[in-house]
Amino acid sequence: MFIAILVISSASRLFITNFIKKKGEKHLARCTYYYVLLSFIIGADFAFLTIAYYDLQNNELRLFLTVFNLGLITASVGTLSVWMPAYLAFSVPQIVALISVFILKDSPSLVVATVVYSWFMLNIAKNFNLKFIQGRLLIDENIQLISDMQVEIQSRKKAQVELEDYQHKLEQTVKDRTNELEIINENLKDQIGIRQIVEKQLEYLAYYDELTELPNRTLFIEELKRALANAKRNETLLGVLFVDLDSFKKINDSYGHYIGDKLLKNVADQLKVLLRESDTIARNSGDEFIIFLENMKDAREPFVVCNKLIEALNKMFNIDSHNIHIGASIGVSMYPLDGVDALELIKMADTALYEAKNIGRNNFQFYSSAMSNKITDRLKIENALRFALEKNEFFLVYQPQVDLHTQQTTGFEALIRWNSPEFGIVPPFKFIPVLEETGLIYSVGEWIIQEALRFIKSGKSNHSKVSINLSALQCGVNNYSKKIKRFIDESGVDPKLVEFEITETLLISDFSQTELFLSDISQLGCTIALDDFGTGYTSFAYLTKLPIDVIKIDRSLITGIHDNKNLQDIVRAIVTMSSSLGIENVFEGVETLEELQMVNQLNGVTIQGYYFSKPLEIAQIEQWFSSKKCIGDD
Repeated sequence: MFIAILVISSASRLFITNFIKKKGEKHLARCTYYYVLLSFIIGADFAFLTIAYYDLQNNELRLFLTVFNLGLITASVGTLSVWMPAYLAFSVPQIVALISVFILKDSPSLVVATVVYSWFMLNIAKNFNLKFIQGRLLIDENIQLISDMQVEIQSRKKAQVELEDYQHKLEQTVKDRTNELEIINENLKDQIGIRQIVEKQLEYLAYYDELTELPNRTLFIEELKRALANAKRNETLLGVLFVDLDSFKKINDSYGHYIGDKLLKNVADQLKVLLRESDTIARNSGDEFIIFLENMKDAREPFVVCNKLIEALNKMFNIDSHNIHIGASIGVSMYPLDGVDALELIKMADTALYEAKNIGRNNFQFYSSAMSNKITDRLKIENALRFALEKNEFFLVYQPQVDLHTQQTTGFEALIRWNSPEFGIVPPFKFIPVLEETGLIYSVGEWIIQEALRFIKSGKSNHSKVSINLSALQCGVNNYSKKIKRFIDESGVDPKLVEFEITETLLISDFSQTELFLSDISQLGCTIALDDFGTGYTSFAYLTKLPIDVIKIDRSLITGIHDNKNLQDIVRAIVTMSSSLGIENVFEGVETLEELQMVNQLNGVTIQGYYFSKPLEIAQIEQWFSSKKCIGDD
């Protein structure tokens, strides 16, 4: 199609040119209009070709098309600029196409170069057009001069002078044109130089990270392959370190990407200082760096390097007057102990990094096969969890909360369980963190709320309060309280029978947002419990500002409390202070008679634990009520 349009348009334009020569100026206006139109079609045809093949992987063909367009724009100066509308109609579509392609290719320098080049060519065309017009005027003057010579033969001397003057002007015009062509040639040389600079820049971007000026992953892998070949030949050790900055996302969220980028640059500079010249460091992506240690004498060197890196990165960074603490986790793999392939060693170091983060961050771990097995198991759990909700593999159990003095059932805590066809009954501590890491906690969390509300609506709770756990991720969702209100309204359940449990982590992470969220929940008529109290760093000052109704004292403070005076003093203080604030207490994890008796001595009232009952399935709750009193009993 491109060739057909080009041939037809070119032939038509040639026909019009010959037609003008034969017919003279009688049809000049109409013919020039068609001539401009056909020039535009030809220029648009070439522009379409440029855009259609803008994403070619073949760089040589891509370069050929670009140079071809530039050549057409340049060559058309000599052929079309005698009539500027025709030159503009032919050149502008191609210029726009080139600029569009370079924008799509994310090449701002080429866009600027094309704009400058186009401006330059348009000015040359304009000057050439002016010269052409001047030349035409001179030719007309010459014709008139010859006519005058024929009419007035007596003024031959004067005509001769005028003819010489014309010849001088013509020579000057030729000289000027020659100068212009020399200038064009120089500019073309400059363009070639610019292209060479751009090519070098592109080559740099292909192998280096623009922000940190470190090698990127591509160059790192090439260098690692070379180093592995040397290590194999020389029978030496080689270590690969995978470094990840701890809590970098929080830095970006708190201070913005500008500060985050500056921090990455500072970290990169620090790593360059700490490592030897023979070591290679690269930025993998985001806040990840990869390093390999070449020509190691023994396997202890990575220990020394990792300790040095963690110590350096654990110090405060001052970025634009902000004191930022970052820390780092490192995974290490070794050649030939762990593998012999570059990508394999990087993957193993990444696996070790995952383990380092999993056990608490700001440390380093060496790869072991057990890590791969652990990650494989985790991935299997993650894949199974993605379909567990739609396959109805989750179910809730309810653990009673009992009044120690009246033996009445005051409430239940709803607890999720997962019955996997592949893994059987999976403990919550194994799959709930995976739900949170993958974001599945949002959909599963909504299911838990709705399922617990259906349990209350069924009447099987015997009008006892049901407590529902909320993840910190759920509470961080904007307007999540409105979603909870909608669930309660749709269920028709009395909000007073619904209690929501939050953890101390939520209070510390974003107090202002938590305060707003809990206020909304409290205004619905639901009660709020603070779960696992005593395991974190919550201050009672927080509790005075929040609508907390219940504190659940963690089982870590209850287990063995009858033999531990320190635990007794801590729990006594919690009970005293919470009572002064009008907050109830629930004692979790009470399993023995001795623990129960001590809780009673400490003025504990509401008990939740295996001493009274394990978490019950719905079918077991009716039997529970038949053997225990509920809150509605006399």
